[in-house]
Order: sequence, then C-alpha cells, then structure tokens
Amino acid sequence: LADRERNKARLIADWAPTETLALQLSLEGGQDRFSAPTSYGLQRTRMEQASLDASYALTDNWSITGNISYASQVLHQVRPAGYVLSFDNKSTSVELGATGKLASKIQVGASMSFIDDKSVYAQALDPLAGADSAALLAATGGLPDILYRQAALKLFAKYTVDKQSSVRLDLLAQRTRFNDWTWGLDGQPFVYADGSTLWRNPIQ
Repeated sequence: LADRERNKARLIADWAPTETLALQLSLEGGQDRFSAPTSYGLQRTRMEQASLDASYALTDNWSITGNISYASQVLHQVRPAGYVLSFDNKSTSVELGATGKLASKIQVGASMSFIDDKSVYAQALDPLAGADSAALLAATGGLPDILYRQAALKLFAKYTVDKQSSVRLDLLAQRTRFNDWTWGLDGQPFVYADGSTLWRNPIQ
C-alpha cells in the first residue's frame, strides 16, 4: 500500500456559433505521486485527455455528429531485479454519425468509428541490477508493444408504433486487431498452472 498525491485540472468549453452548429471541447490533465516504505512499486503517473464533439443540423429532421478524442497515460514504476519500467499508453478514437427521419414514425441512423490504442513497455536497469537481468534485457529487448485497433459500422432503424411502444433494429459490423502477448506470443498459447491453455484470435 502507498499514499497517493493527485493533482488534476480540467477545462470544458461549449460554443454554438450558429443555430445549427454546436461544438464542445474538453481538456484534462493530471499527475499522481506515490510514497511508500519501499523503493519498489509505482513512483508517479501522468495522464492527458482531449476530445472535441460537434453536431450539425442539416434540416429539421436530419443531423450529423462527429467526435475525435485522444488520451495518454504514463506509469513509472520500479520492480525487483533492478528493472525500471515505464508503461506508456496512447489511444485515439474517431467517430462520425448521422440520424434522421424517413417519415413521421421512422427514424434511421448510421455511424462509423475507429480506435487506435498502443501500449509501450519501456524497460531500463538501475545501477544495482545484476548481470543476469542485464543479459536477459539485452537478449529479449524487453516486453513487446501491444496494439489494439478496431473499426465499426453501426446502423439502426426505429419505428414508433404509438406513444407507449416502438420497435428498433440494430446492425453492427466490427473488425478488431489485438496482439496482446499476455494471451499468446509467436504462435504459442497462454498456459495456466494446471496445463490448460488459452489462445486469443488476434483478428476478430
């Protein structure tokens, strides 16, 4: 267990330059510092996040929306055997959508989104690290990066039966690429202590 000191700032701004266009900006940043009766564990962390949302009314019945966001998180920690590890995660997402009415009782909509997420494990050694740790890091190059990418297309149609009920149909097409070495590396599955294995398909 460790004490944590957190400092964070946030800014949110709304702007409607016209009756049909609305924008919202969000910015956030902060850092944590940890203190514990040991030299191991988390030392400090940092995070930043920014997002921009927009909506535009084409007509009284049709509108389009858009969003773009970026987030970053860095964790610095010290581990046994002389390892100094910095975990750096960056994520970017984009989405564009449209909704409208085909008739008084029929509403339709569509959206496309893309997510790109990358985790980097930067490893180094402190001066007190042993020769075995140095040899292992030199031979392996440290932990590989983890990449997560997803593209999705969403469609919906909604029919209003009356004031109390409606029927809605949703269709989703999604493609994900994920190379997390925790669940398999170089064609080898993850192995539990009892010998059972688990393999995650990198493309779904």
